[in-house]
Amino acid sequence: MSVHLKPSTISRATWDELVGRNFYSSANWLDFCATEHGTAVDAVVVAGNDTAAEVAVPVFSGAGLASSSYDWNTQLSCRSLPQLSRDGLLVGPCEGYQTHLLRVTAQPKPDAVTQLVTELRAQASGEACVAMYLTTEDVRLFRTAGVPAPAVLLECDAWLPVPEGGFDAWLAAMSAKRRISIKREIAAFTSAGYRIQHLPLRECIEAIVPLALRTESKYGFEATVAEDLVSFHNHEQCLGDAAMVALCTLENTPVGFCLYYVWHDTIFLRWSGLDYSRLRNAYEYFNLLYYEQFRWAADREIRWIHAGIKATRAKVWRGAVIRPLWLLDLAAHSPLVAAQREVHQHNAAFIDELLTDRTLAHAIADRTEWHSQP
Repeated sequence: MSVHLKPSTISRATWDELVGRNFYSSANWLDFCATEHGTAVDAVVVAGNDTAAEVAVPVFSGAGLASSSYDWNTQLSCRSLPQLSRDGLLVGPCEGYQTHLLRVTAQPKPDAVTQLVTELRAQASGEACVAMYLTTEDVRLFRTAGVPAPAVLLECDAWLPVPEGGFDAWLAAMSAKRRISIKREIAAFTSAGYRIQHLPLRECIEAIVPLALRTESKYGFEATVAEDLVSFHNHEQCLGDAAMVALCTLENTPVGFCLYYVWHDTIFLRWSGLDYSRLRNAYEYFNLLYYEQFRWAADREIRWIHAGIKATRAKVWRGAVIRPLWLLDLAAHSPLVAAQREVHQHNAAFIDELLTDRTLAHAIADRTEWHSQP
């Protein structure tokens, strides 16, 4: 029933059919991950009786992920949970904060998922075998397939729905108080004289590197011009013209950017930067990343803007719904099994903190998603 396939033995078209709407598992994005981190991407695929692939996941070596958001032991340690093996297999992409169990149908055959887990464990060779930033639905499929470890809540994932009617309909759906604030922010931005253009990344790499560096420095990340140039070129070379930039200028000088991708019916926001010394206190960040994207999406049959993790409250205030993302150790014998009580306490505290904040509680798309048990 099953076979382990390298990416070279499954066509990119077949792979992306499995990927569906899940951009951060797409063949081109996996190319970027491999290029950016200098590592090979592999795939574990279980074939069905009538299909080349029933279920599948991309995999990367866990080595070299130290200090990144995919360092599973750092994530567990800051939650006072047991450590796993330092080395092992990362199930899913190593950038993007989105891991999906790819499948032909919404409800794959249980034995196909079980076989996938078996093959993942074999490839991990007794080391850690960890999926990070999983959806609740996929956690439940893995747990039903025999994964004994409890899932650990990692982050809130923010999605902004783009309604029929676009920007005007989105604004009309806000409360009166929020509409007044948003109109004030848009008016300030317009009065300041900013202009926004949408360009392929290849046309503006040199212009946006200084902006990226300033934002990275503000938040404690010390990158160099050379490093960011390489990263932007990796984006452009692997994603081509799908890598788009909303470039904000003031008196013809670039002062802000937002790198994004359009995949199916969704805009995926990826990277932003601002020249803080030139800004005019006109809500530049929110206009560039959210209000402009709503306008741009309206004429292009876009239905979602994926805003991702962090700064959740600011995104919710602008209409985002939030969903949970999980860490799941797929190993047959995990130290998290013996720490189920501690994991459940952490998850419960995470959820309680959301529910005590009326703004965040109102943004929870589906409360049943915040409980990972099948």
